[in-house]
Amino acid sequence: MSCHDIGRGMNSVVRTIITLLDKDEISIEAAKEIIWSCAKGVNWCDGNRYEAVDYIERCRCGRCLKKLPKGEKLYSVDSVSIPFPNGNKLWNFTITGRLCTNCFDDVLNGYCKDENTGERERHYIEDNCDEEDYLSAGEYGSTNNGCQWPE
Repeated sequence: MSCHDIGRGMNSVVRTIITLLDKDEISIEAAKEIIWSCAKGVNWCDGNRYEAVDYIERCRCGRCLKKLPKGEKLYSVDSVSIPFPNGNKLWNFTITGRLCTNCFDDVLNGYCKDENTGERERHYIEDNCDEEDYLSAGEYGSTNNGCQWPE
């Protein structure tokens, strides 16, 4: 059974972590670790780990946490052509499911043990998916999983 409140609660924690990261008040490694914990906590509760990172998934790489400007490539691991009979294992390498070009290539090439997989999959995504599936929005989510942020 899904409990979206846990996702909204952890997403608000992620929002605070990113605010602290942007102000250089927390290290990138600490931010990653805490954000991973938020996502895992929501996943443990109801399986909707993506709700914990809704704030950042449209503009930050889910591996290096780099903020990407609008229109820069931010590929979804859900859009690859690689078959995963037991679930998409690429989620094990990303907090948000979206990766910048460098991280996408590193993850795909390493996972498939082929130095060209990332490039092939990027071309596949660009040829077969909507731009929103591989371009950064350049800004954080304006809502918390569809709800207005409290003032």
